[in-house]
Amino acid sequence: MNIQHPSQGGNPPHSQAGYTLLEGLMAVIVVSVMLLAIGPVISFSVGTRFQAKRVELATQAARTYIDGVKSEAIPAPVVINDSTKKVNGQDAPTGGSLSCDNPTNPNLCNNNTLYCVDFDGDKNNDGKPCETDSSVDMVVQGVGYNASSTDATKGYQLGVRVYRANSFVPGVTIKQPTANEPLTPDSLTTNSLGNRSLPLVQMSTEVLPKDATLDDINDRFETPSP
Repeated sequence: MNIQHPSQGGNPPHSQAGYTLLEGLMAVIVVSVMLLAIGPVISFSVGTRFQAKRVELATQAARTYIDGVKSEAIPAPVVINDSTKKVNGQDAPTGGSLSCDNPTNPNLCNNNTLYCVDFDGDKNNDGKPCETDSSVDMVVQGVGYNASSTDATKGYQLGVRVYRANSFVPGVTIKQPTANEPLTPDSLTTNSLGNRSLPLVQMSTEVLPKDATLDDINDRFETPSP
């Protein structure tokens, strides 16, 4: 008697059959579509998180500068009495280069109009604290406003903008926030994608003279008569 075993001859059971070429192509297409859908979300999430870290560093740099000015560890900025500019309308710093060569305070840059905060601690070859190829070094622009005096000892409103150090390279036009291009969360997100023209943060505070009186403070907020 000739007994035919199931394993001999014939087609294998359906459960043992492999994927067909069409099924493999369909799987590749499905995976590709899913990656295309979630890829931008992942990229945006990483960029936003990195930008949030930048803003945190910029805020810390602004507070470092403000505390330094108030304690006189950092020289007072130029004080203006132009009511059309005040602190928020002050011109943006000139870009293209970052020169920090003050012999007594190497953190002062561009003729002492800017202040550098070196977060990565990676000084360049000449010992300067800020590098324009750093993604975390911050540059602070400060300006004072007093309606009745340009003397910093009389007290003033201190305005602060913080730019990335890598904004000070050729080809980047540094700007001040305007009504048409405000400093908003949307623009900050754009900055994470490469817009280095606008500051990361902008804030203001009051710097009072050591012997300030209430009359001195009132005088600062009054526009002088023409």
